[in-house]
Amino acid sequence: MLLIVGFVQTAYASPLFELLGGSGGQGGLQARHAGPSAASAYFNPSLLTDAAAGLTFGVVLLNTEIGIQVDPRSPEAKVPEGLVNAGHADGTRFTTYPIATDLLQNGRPETALTPGLRSRPRQHAGTGHATHTYESIGLVIKLFKQRLALGFHGLIPNNGFTAFSSIYADEREQYFTNSLHAELYGDRTKAMSLAFAAGVRITDSLTIGAGATIGLLALADAPVYVADAGRLQDIQLNTDVDAKISLIPHGGISWRPHESWHLTGTVHAPQKIEIEASFQFLLATGIEQGSSLRFTYDYQPWQVGGGLGYDVYQQRDLSVTATASLLYARWSRYIDRQAMRPAGTYAWQDTFAGAGGVRMQKAGLAVALDGQYKPTPVPQQTGRTNYVDNDRVGVALAIEQAFTLWETSFKVGVQVTSHRLLERHQTKIRPPTRPDGTSGSPELVLDEVPDDSVISDMPVAGREGLQTNNPGWPGFSSGGWVTAAGLTLSVAL
Repeated sequence: MLLIVGFVQTAYASPLFELLGGSGGQGGLQARHAGPSAASAYFNPSLLTDAAAGLTFGVVLLNTEIGIQVDPRSPEAKVPEGLVNAGHADGTRFTTYPIATDLLQNGRPETALTPGLRSRPRQHAGTGHATHTYESIGLVIKLFKQRLALGFHGLIPNNGFTAFSSIYADEREQYFTNSLHAELYGDRTKAMSLAFAAGVRITDSLTIGAGATIGLLALADAPVYVADAGRLQDIQLNTDVDAKISLIPHGGISWRPHESWHLTGTVHAPQKIEIEASFQFLLATGIEQGSSLRFTYDYQPWQVGGGLGYDVYQQRDLSVTATASLLYARWSRYIDRQAMRPAGTYAWQDTFAGAGGVRMQKAGLAVALDGQYKPTPVPQQTGRTNYVDNDRVGVALAIEQAFTLWETSFKVGVQVTSHRLLERHQTKIRPPTRPDGTSGSPELVLDEVPDDSVISDMPVAGREGLQTNNPGWPGFSSGGWVTAAGLTLSVAL
């Protein structure tokens, strides 16, 4: 019997909200500080008191075109065949065993004596090119003479409820896709995102708000009986799943010290989706062993933001407001999909992202234009890891028109957001080798065929120097575009 115990914390983390910005209204790339709407339920709940009461529906299209190009390798870097029985000169086994480079590249046809193996060419399974669509929904309700506002904001993928993909950021990915993947995109654009919040007007110039993203805690047991380890297709399996709801908090404050000045502040707690699985194997022979694994998805760090707005021009039917904001993100605590935290020389860095823009309203027409610069938290990947990420420059345009139909007030809006991922090239450092053939720096690329490798006391051919299937060796470059467009319709309540 194989017992799998999985603990899942689905926090509906919101990398999708962060990437798209405020969908609906004039939030744009500064939705934490401007453009009150239903999206304020996530970005800054205190702004809900300034949002119009109503129900908003929309559709959003997101396209990612992120290119990753790997540098060519020299023939000396190839992992040779026949390493299954290899070991160190002192008789100890390797910690892990790579697959021959040519076998990964070309695969192996099935024969009467040998099972087939599908090919895994380097960088042929990248995930940077994709298009997704979402349904957006928002709701704002006003109570107690509009001093209390309740809000909801959600984005629901059309091509599935949610999706998670665990990838390794080092040579272990050779066993799976044998490719590099953009760390902060990919499956992070496929999760459903939901937020609830409330805003309270304390005085005419001061409002506060608090909200949460929905969380799901689930415990899954999957007992499996394995009669024959050579025939895993004949296993017997049961499942037992228990789920619980949890909340991940965020909050905001908005203050008008003067009729022309607007000050805002926000804080968002860390969000993530965790899967913890414990394995216990019981074969028909009576042998029993156990192990456990943990995966983390959609990690979002502590984020603290501050914003400033100034009404440049205010007349009866025309207003122009300039805005600027700064967002701190504690990416130094990042946890990757394999539940590992980058550390040492290659630890991630905290970041400050800046944005600026302008909002204009004339009668029933409202327009917002934003620009943003967001530096990558990922240091140069000159070592073993291959976290692919880039500095990002973004622009967003939002246009909204109000009209009346059947004695009911409506607004139709269009939002377009485009992010340029600035080109970045990474060159790996060749690791030093100790006299015994092992690596002198475990942070650098792992030599998967140590220089003291032997088979039956005979040296492995081609063991000298560095041999590795790390997809990022000897270097790689990345860059591209992330573009989104949305259409919304709001009806006043």
